[in-house]
Amino acid sequence: MAPNSVGSSAAATSYDLVLAPNAGPAGAPVQVQGYVGDEGMFNPQVGVTVTIYVDPAGTLARRAVATAVTDDEGWFATTLQPRTSGTYEVLVVGGGEVRGVNTREFTVRPTSQTIRSAVTSASKNGYTAKMRVVTQDVVTGVEPQTVYLDFGIMVPGTHHNLYDIPYLNNRRAEGRYGVGEFHAGGTAKWSTAYNGVRTLRMSAVHPAGLYDVYYDGWIGVYQDQWDSDGDGVRATQEIIRMSRKPITTIRVRRASTTTVAASSTSFTGSRNIELRGSVRKVQLINFREAANRLAPNTAVKLYFDPAGSAGPVYNKTVHTNSKGAYRTTVRTSRSGTWIAKYEGTSLQAPSKRSVTITVR
Repeated sequence: MAPNSVGSSAAATSYDLVLAPNAGPAGAPVQVQGYVGDEGMFNPQVGVTVTIYVDPAGTLARRAVATAVTDDEGWFATTLQPRTSGTYEVLVVGGGEVRGVNTREFTVRPTSQTIRSAVTSASKNGYTAKMRVVTQDVVTGVEPQTVYLDFGIMVPGTHHNLYDIPYLNNRRAEGRYGVGEFHAGGTAKWSTAYNGVRTLRMSAVHPAGLYDVYYDGWIGVYQDQWDSDGDGVRATQEIIRMSRKPITTIRVRRASTTTVAASSTSFTGSRNIELRGSVRKVQLINFREAANRLAPNTAVKLYFDPAGSAGPVYNKTVHTNSKGAYRTTVRTSRSGTWIAKYEGTSLQAPSKRSVTITVR
């Protein structure tokens, strides 16, 4: 056992638990981390096993999900991928009465697009600062929606400035925004010394394309969390400036809508049926407005997915007319589903719709 450390048989065990970040899309990586020390958090508990529990929101029971071992500074860390919101709890095996913070809440964000998660780091005088940012790609519509940049410091330390928050920069100029001139309403705050969130109200008036996530603020990494040199000062920090380089990149596309209907959905024997539908695309119409408009001359791919496990089979490609509508005839001899799909572009999101056919 290291000098000035205490074991798990102490009468009281103090905790400082952090989730980095404390929110994100389902399945995104989250570091569960913290300190374990004596009653007053003056000396670390070194080399003790910490059991991590989760109590999911809803009716599922609390359960153990991981273990970790504290290092010479009483610090532990492990990475999980939460699928549900819930309460995380840590306990030292054989520890004493619980003091400090040993539970934290995690919130799962709605997830519909590709998750983007990455870590940025910088070093100084032998100390390394790390931060994880978690977000996801965005499909914008006419009305604004909330986009989240969740972030958390992954080393023993703290933020150095409340106003240093991760942010987005657009690579593509469009409408009233030049390259790097993106801005949107929302909030930005640190929830604790370790984690926080930036929210952005984005809509189709913002440029479509690629956006880079940056954090060029300062992080303080602890040099002396436990007053190990006996000078009466705890939590001395090495202040490290993070590099201004992209942490991760998200793709922003405008929404589309595809429809399909069949002239007959239930019949006997093989028959020609007509499929008809339309494609709409959310489009920027001036510097301040977007609209969901019918899309002329747009390719729509048709697939047939027969009943069973065979999977969809490509049939043909049709194009919408000048009014954004399409119609075509297909031969159908078995039950299944016709699928109409607009494949999208780098700036427009794909969409699809299906209609079920029953052949008796």
